[in-house]
Amino acid sequence: MRQTLHRSGNLATKRLAAIDQLLTAGIKLGPAKKHAAINRVLELVPDWTRGDCWRRIRELRKTMQPPADDRKPSKKQQSGNAATARSTSKPWTPADDDRLLNLAGYEPVPKIAQRLGRSVRAVRFRLGALGMSATVTDGWSLRALQKLLRVGPARLRYLIGHGLLRVRNAHVTAASLAAFCEKNGETWEPFILATVTTALREDDAFSWEKVADLLGSDLTSVQRLIADGELKLVDMFVTDRAFEEFCKKRSDEISIALIDPATAKWLISEYGVAPSVTNGMNVPRALKHALVVRVCKCGRKIAGNPYFRHIKTCRSMTASSTQSAARLSTNQSSESMQQ
Repeated sequence: MRQTLHRSGNLATKRLAAIDQLLTAGIKLGPAKKHAAINRVLELVPDWTRGDCWRRIRELRKTMQPPADDRKPSKKQQSGNAATARSTSKPWTPADDDRLLNLAGYEPVPKIAQRLGRSVRAVRFRLGALGMSATVTDGWSLRALQKLLRVGPARLRYLIGHGLLRVRNAHVTAASLAAFCEKNGETWEPFILATVTTALREDDAFSWEKVADLLGSDLTSVQRLIADGELKLVDMFVTDRAFEEFCKKRSDEISIALIDPATAKWLISEYGVAPSVTNGMNVPRALKHALVVRVCKCGRKIAGNPYFRHIKTCRSMTASSTQSAARLSTNQSSESMQQ
Protein backbone atom coordinates (compact mmCIF):
# COMPACT_ATOMS: atom_id res chain seq x y z
CA MET A 1 0.00 0.00 0.00
CA ARG A 2 2.80 2.38 0.88
CA GLN A 3 4.55 1.61 -2.40
CA THR A 4 1.33 2.43 -4.30
CA LEU A 5 0.98 5.76 -2.50
CA HIS A 6 4.62 6.53 -3.12
CA ARG A 7 4.25 5.80 -6.83
CA SER A 8 1.10 7.96 -7.12
CA GLY A 9 2.90 10.79 -5.33
CA ASN A 10 5.79 10.53 -7.75
CA LEU A 11 3.42 10.56 -10.70
CA ALA A 12 1.69 13.70 -9.39
CA THR A 13 5.06 15.38 -8.88
CA LYS A 14 6.24 14.44 -12.36
CA ARG A 15 2.97 15.62 -13.89
CA LEU A 16 3.21 18.99 -12.10
CA ALA A 17 6.83 19.35 -13.23
CA ALA A 18 5.80 18.69 -16.85
CA ILE A 19 2.99 21.25 -16.56
CA ASP A 20 5.38 23.83 -15.07
CA GLN A 21 7.83 23.22 -17.91
CA LEU A 22 5.13 23.85 -20.52
CA LEU A 23 3.77 26.98 -18.82
CA THR A 24 7.23 28.44 -18.11
CA ALA A 25 8.22 28.04 -21.76
CA GLY A 26 4.96 29.74 -22.80
CA ILE A 27 5.55 32.66 -20.41
CA LYS A 28 9.05 33.26 -21.77
CA LEU A 29 8.01 33.07 -25.43
CA GLY A 30 5.20 35.61 -25.21
CA PRO A 31 1.38 35.87 -24.90
CA ALA A 32 0.51 33.73 -27.94
CA LYS A 33 2.75 30.86 -26.82
CA LYS A 34 1.43 31.21 -23.28
CA HIS A 35 -2.15 30.61 -24.46
CA ALA A 36 -0.94 27.73 -26.64
CA ALA A 37 0.79 26.20 -23.60
CA ILE A 38 -2.43 26.47 -21.57
CA ASN A 39 -4.38 24.74 -24.33
CA ARG A 40 -1.76 21.99 -24.47
CA VAL A 41 -1.98 21.47 -20.68
CA LEU A 42 -5.78 21.20 -20.90
CA GLU A 43 -5.41 18.53 -23.59
CA LEU A 44 -2.87 16.50 -21.62
CA VAL A 45 -4.48 16.91 -18.18
CA PRO A 46 -8.29 16.68 -18.56
CA ASP A 47 -8.95 17.26 -14.83
CA TRP A 48 -7.29 20.72 -14.96
CA THR A 49 -9.30 23.86 -15.77
CA ARG A 50 -8.19 27.08 -17.41
CA GLY A 51 -8.41 28.73 -14.00
CA ASP A 52 -5.95 26.15 -12.59
CA CYS A 53 -3.50 27.05 -15.37
CA TRP A 54 -3.73 30.79 -14.65
CA ARG A 55 -3.23 30.22 -10.92
CA ARG A 56 -0.16 28.11 -11.64
CA ILE A 57 1.19 30.80 -14.00
CA ARG A 58 0.86 33.40 -11.22
CA GLU A 59 2.80 31.13 -8.86
CA LEU A 60 5.50 30.53 -11.47
CA ARG A 61 5.83 34.27 -12.14
CA LYS A 62 6.62 34.86 -8.48
CA THR A 63 9.46 32.32 -8.53
CA MET A 64 11.01 33.45 -11.82
CA GLN A 65 14.26 35.39 -11.34
CA PRO A 66 15.82 37.92 -13.71
CA PRO A 67 18.73 36.60 -15.80
CA ALA A 68 22.20 37.04 -14.33
CA ASP A 69 23.34 39.32 -17.17
CA ASP A 70 20.56 41.75 -16.32
CA ARG A 71 21.94 42.26 -12.80
CA LYS A 72 25.33 43.35 -14.17
CA PRO A 73 25.60 47.09 -14.85
CA SER A 74 26.22 47.96 -18.49
CA LYS A 75 29.01 50.25 -19.67
CA LYS A 76 26.48 53.00 -20.21
CA GLN A 77 25.32 52.72 -16.60
CA GLN A 78 28.90 52.99 -15.38
CA SER A 79 29.65 56.23 -17.24
CA GLY A 80 28.91 59.87 -16.46
CA ASN A 81 25.72 61.30 -15.09
CA ALA A 82 23.61 58.31 -16.25
CA ALA A 83 25.27 56.10 -13.67
CA THR A 84 24.68 58.69 -10.94
CA ALA A 85 21.03 59.15 -11.90
CA ARG A 86 20.32 55.43 -11.99
CA SER A 87 22.21 54.67 -8.81
CA THR A 88 19.91 57.05 -6.94
CA SER A 89 16.74 55.49 -8.40
CA LYS A 90 14.42 53.52 -6.14
CA PRO A 91 15.58 49.87 -5.99
CA TRP A 92 13.19 47.02 -6.70
CA THR A 93 12.50 44.90 -3.63
CA PRO A 94 11.05 41.36 -3.70
CA ALA A 95 7.76 42.83 -2.49
CA ASP A 96 7.78 45.31 -5.41
CA ASP A 97 8.45 42.50 -7.87
CA ASP A 98 5.60 40.50 -6.37
CA ARG A 99 3.15 43.39 -6.84
CA LEU A 100 4.43 44.00 -10.36
CA LEU A 101 3.98 40.36 -11.37
CA ASN A 102 0.48 40.31 -9.92
CA LEU A 103 -0.49 43.37 -12.00
CA ALA A 104 1.37 42.46 -15.22
CA GLY A 105 -0.92 41.13 -17.90
CA TYR A 106 -4.00 42.54 -16.19
CA GLU A 107 -3.50 46.31 -16.37
CA PRO A 108 -1.67 48.61 -18.83
CA VAL A 109 1.82 49.81 -17.97
CA PRO A 110 0.85 53.47 -17.22
CA LYS A 111 -1.71 52.20 -14.67
CA ILE A 112 0.83 49.86 -13.09
CA ALA A 113 3.39 52.69 -12.90
CA GLN A 114 0.81 54.87 -11.15
CA ARG A 115 -0.01 52.15 -8.63
CA LEU A 116 3.66 51.45 -7.86
CA GLY A 117 4.73 55.10 -7.83
CA ARG A 118 7.32 54.59 -10.57
CA SER A 119 7.92 55.82 -14.10
CA VAL A 120 6.50 53.99 -17.12
CA ARG A 121 10.06 53.45 -18.39
CA ALA A 122 11.11 51.85 -15.08
CA VAL A 123 8.14 49.48 -15.12
CA ARG A 124 8.80 48.42 -18.73
CA PHE A 125 12.50 47.87 -17.98
CA ARG A 126 11.74 45.76 -14.90
CA LEU A 127 9.17 43.65 -16.75
CA GLY A 128 11.78 42.99 -19.45
CA ALA A 129 14.31 42.03 -16.79
CA LEU A 130 11.84 39.55 -15.30
CA GLY A 131 11.12 38.07 -18.71
CA MET A 132 7.51 39.29 -18.73
CA SER A 133 5.44 40.97 -21.43
CA ALA A 134 3.82 44.36 -20.78
CA THR A 135 0.87 43.56 -23.05
CA VAL A 136 -2.49 42.95 -21.42
CA THR A 137 -3.70 39.66 -22.90
CA ASP A 138 -5.45 37.94 -20.00
CA GLY A 139 -9.10 38.82 -20.31
CA TRP A 140 -12.22 38.82 -22.42
CA SER A 141 -13.31 40.29 -25.73
CA LEU A 142 -16.92 41.47 -26.01
CA ARG A 143 -17.68 38.54 -28.34
CA ALA A 144 -16.35 36.06 -25.76
CA LEU A 145 -18.40 37.69 -22.98
CA GLN A 146 -21.55 37.59 -25.11
CA LYS A 147 -21.05 33.86 -25.62
CA LEU A 148 -20.17 33.21 -21.95
CA LEU A 149 -22.99 35.22 -20.35
CA ARG A 150 -25.48 34.66 -23.19
CA VAL A 151 -26.25 38.34 -23.62
CA GLY A 152 -26.43 40.59 -26.65
CA PRO A 153 -24.09 43.46 -27.56
CA ALA A 154 -26.67 46.02 -26.41
CA ARG A 155 -26.66 44.51 -22.89
CA LEU A 156 -22.87 44.66 -22.68
CA ARG A 157 -22.85 48.28 -23.91
CA TYR A 158 -25.38 49.08 -21.18
CA LEU A 159 -23.16 47.54 -18.48
CA ILE A 160 -20.08 49.37 -19.79
CA GLY A 161 -21.85 52.68 -20.37
CA HIS A 162 -23.25 52.74 -16.83
CA GLY A 163 -19.87 51.94 -15.28
CA LEU A 164 -20.81 48.45 -14.09
CA LEU A 165 -18.19 46.69 -16.24
CA ARG A 166 -14.77 48.30 -16.68
CA VAL A 167 -12.96 48.11 -20.01
CA ARG A 168 -9.26 48.53 -20.70
CA ASN A 169 -9.52 52.07 -22.12
CA ALA A 170 -12.86 53.80 -21.58
CA HIS A 171 -12.00 57.06 -23.38
CA VAL A 172 -14.35 58.09 -26.18
CA THR A 173 -12.73 57.97 -29.62
CA ALA A 174 -12.42 61.17 -31.63
CA ALA A 175 -13.80 59.37 -34.70
CA SER A 176 -17.07 58.43 -32.99
CA LEU A 177 -17.44 61.94 -31.52
CA ALA A 178 -16.86 63.44 -34.98
CA ALA A 179 -19.48 61.11 -36.48
CA PHE A 180 -21.95 62.03 -33.73
CA CYS A 181 -21.19 65.70 -34.34
CA GLU A 182 -21.79 65.32 -38.08
CA LYS A 183 -25.07 63.50 -37.45
CA ASN A 184 -26.50 65.89 -34.86
CA GLY A 185 -24.46 69.08 -35.23
CA GLU A 186 -27.17 70.94 -37.16
CA THR A 187 -29.35 71.14 -34.05
CA TRP A 188 -26.56 72.41 -31.78
CA GLU A 189 -25.69 75.95 -30.82
CA PRO A 190 -22.86 77.33 -33.03
CA PHE A 191 -20.45 77.77 -30.11
CA ILE A 192 -20.87 74.08 -29.08
CA LEU A 193 -20.11 72.95 -32.61
CA ALA A 194 -17.05 75.20 -32.74
CA THR A 195 -15.81 73.92 -29.35
CA VAL A 196 -16.15 70.28 -30.37
CA THR A 197 -14.46 70.91 -33.74
CA THR A 198 -11.50 72.58 -32.02
CA ALA A 199 -11.19 69.75 -29.49
CA LEU A 200 -11.20 67.15 -32.27
CA ARG A 201 -8.16 68.82 -33.84
CA GLU A 202 -6.22 68.67 -30.58
CA ASP A 203 -6.98 65.18 -29.14
CA ASP A 204 -7.82 61.72 -30.42
CA ALA A 205 -9.63 60.48 -27.29
CA PHE A 206 -11.67 62.09 -24.51
CA SER A 207 -12.84 61.20 -21.02
CA TRP A 208 -16.58 60.95 -20.42
CA GLU A 209 -16.51 64.12 -18.32
CA LYS A 210 -14.70 65.98 -21.11
CA VAL A 211 -17.30 64.85 -23.67
CA ALA A 212 -20.12 66.00 -21.39
CA ASP A 213 -18.40 69.38 -21.02
CA LEU A 214 -17.90 69.71 -24.80
CA LEU A 215 -21.52 68.85 -25.57
CA GLY A 216 -22.90 71.01 -22.78
CA SER A 217 -24.70 68.04 -21.22
CA ASP A 218 -24.32 65.89 -18.13
CA LEU A 219 -22.49 62.61 -17.52
CA THR A 220 -25.72 60.60 -17.56
CA SER A 221 -26.42 61.69 -21.13
CA VAL A 222 -22.93 60.63 -22.24
CA GLN A 223 -23.39 57.24 -20.56
CA ARG A 224 -26.66 56.80 -22.43
CA LEU A 225 -24.96 57.61 -25.73
CA ILE A 226 -22.26 55.00 -25.01
CA ALA A 227 -24.89 52.42 -24.04
CA ASP A 228 -26.79 53.15 -27.28
CA GLY A 229 -23.63 52.75 -29.35
CA GLU A 230 -23.62 56.38 -30.52
CA LEU A 231 -20.19 56.95 -28.97
CA LYS A 232 -17.40 54.34 -29.21
CA LEU A 233 -14.64 53.64 -26.70
CA VAL A 234 -10.94 53.28 -27.48
CA ASP A 235 -10.49 49.72 -26.17
CA MET A 236 -13.48 47.55 -25.21
CA PHE A 237 -11.34 44.63 -24.02
CA VAL A 238 -12.28 43.54 -20.47
CA THR A 239 -9.34 42.41 -18.35
CA ASP A 240 -9.63 39.27 -16.27
CA ARG A 241 -9.37 41.32 -13.11
CA ALA A 242 -12.14 43.70 -14.21
CA PHE A 243 -14.40 40.76 -15.06
CA GLU A 244 -13.71 39.18 -11.67
CA GLU A 245 -14.57 42.48 -9.98
CA PHE A 246 -17.82 42.64 -11.97
CA CYS A 247 -18.75 39.07 -11.01
CA LYS A 248 -18.17 39.69 -7.31
CA LYS A 249 -19.83 43.10 -7.04
CA ARG A 250 -22.55 42.87 -9.69
CA SER A 251 -23.67 39.24 -9.57
CA ASP A 252 -27.25 40.45 -9.80
CA GLU A 253 -26.54 41.62 -13.38
CA ILE A 254 -25.70 38.06 -14.50
CA SER A 255 -28.62 35.89 -15.65
CA ILE A 256 -27.33 32.61 -14.25
CA ALA A 257 -30.54 30.83 -15.30
CA LEU A 258 -29.57 31.39 -18.96
CA ILE A 259 -26.10 29.86 -18.52
CA ASP A 260 -25.50 26.13 -18.64
CA PRO A 261 -24.93 24.54 -15.18
CA ALA A 262 -21.26 23.67 -15.76
CA THR A 263 -20.37 27.24 -16.77
CA ALA A 264 -22.43 28.68 -13.91
CA LYS A 265 -20.57 26.48 -11.42
CA TRP A 266 -17.25 27.61 -12.92
CA LEU A 267 -18.23 31.30 -12.62
CA ILE A 268 -19.12 30.78 -8.97
CA SER A 269 -15.88 28.96 -8.09
CA GLU A 270 -13.41 30.91 -10.26
CA TYR A 271 -14.82 34.45 -10.39
CA GLY A 272 -16.83 34.74 -7.20
CA VAL A 273 -20.36 35.03 -8.58
CA ALA A 274 -22.66 34.97 -5.55
CA PRO A 275 -24.28 31.50 -5.27
CA SER A 276 -27.46 33.16 -4.00
CA VAL A 277 -28.23 34.53 -7.48
CA THR A 278 -28.85 30.97 -8.70
CA ASN A 279 -31.61 30.33 -6.17
CA GLY A 280 -35.22 30.83 -7.22
CA MET A 281 -34.44 32.51 -10.54
CA ASN A 282 -37.10 32.14 -13.22
CA VAL A 283 -36.29 32.87 -16.84
CA PRO A 284 -38.52 35.62 -18.29
CA ARG A 285 -40.73 34.39 -21.12
CA ALA A 286 -39.03 36.75 -23.60
CA LEU A 287 -35.62 35.21 -22.80
CA LYS A 288 -36.54 31.52 -22.80
CA HIS A 289 -35.29 31.20 -26.39
CA ALA A 290 -31.74 31.63 -25.03
CA LEU A 291 -32.02 28.29 -23.24
CA VAL A 292 -32.12 26.42 -26.55
CA VAL A 293 -28.67 25.75 -28.04
CA ARG A 294 -28.55 24.74 -31.71
CA VAL A 295 -25.57 23.45 -33.69
CA CYS A 296 -25.02 24.82 -37.20
CA LYS A 297 -23.58 22.68 -39.98
CA CYS A 298 -20.40 24.77 -39.73
CA GLY A 299 -19.92 23.41 -36.19
CA ARG A 300 -20.81 26.55 -34.20
CA LYS A 301 -23.06 26.21 -31.15
CA ILE A 302 -25.46 29.16 -30.94
CA ALA A 303 -27.92 29.86 -28.15
CA GLY A 304 -31.34 31.33 -28.83
CA ASN A 305 -32.72 33.25 -31.78
CA PRO A 306 -29.33 34.50 -33.07
CA TYR A 307 -29.03 31.04 -34.64
CA PHE A 308 -31.57 32.01 -37.31
CA ARG A 309 -29.63 35.17 -38.16
CA HIS A 310 -26.45 33.12 -38.40
CA ILE A 311 -27.77 30.50 -40.84
CA LYS A 312 -28.79 33.23 -43.31
CA THR A 313 -25.13 34.14 -43.85
CA CYS A 314 -23.40 30.86 -42.97
CA ARG A 315 -21.47 29.48 -45.94
CA SER A 316 -22.10 25.88 -44.92
CA MET A 317 -25.85 26.40 -44.85
CA THR A 318 -25.77 28.32 -48.16
CA ALA A 319 -23.78 25.55 -49.84
CA SER A 320 -26.14 22.93 -48.44
CA SER A 321 -29.20 24.83 -49.70
CA THR A 322 -27.61 25.19 -53.17
CA GLN A 323 -26.89 21.47 -53.33
CA SER A 324 -30.43 20.61 -52.21
CA ALA A 325 -31.91 22.94 -54.84
CA ALA A 326 -29.69 21.41 -57.54
CA ARG A 327 -30.66 17.90 -56.44
CA LEU A 328 -34.37 18.81 -56.49
CA SER A 329 -34.03 20.36 -59.93
CA THR A 330 -32.28 17.23 -61.22
CA ASN A 331 -35.00 14.96 -59.81
CA GLN A 332 -37.75 17.06 -61.37
CA SER A 333 -35.99 17.01 -64.75
CA SER A 334 -35.59 13.23 -64.66
CA GLU A 335 -39.25 12.78 -63.73
CA SER A 336 -40.41 15.01 -66.60
CA MET A 337 -38.23 13.05 -69.07
CA GLN A 338 -39.69 9.75 -67.87
CA GLN A 339 -43.20 11.09 -68.41
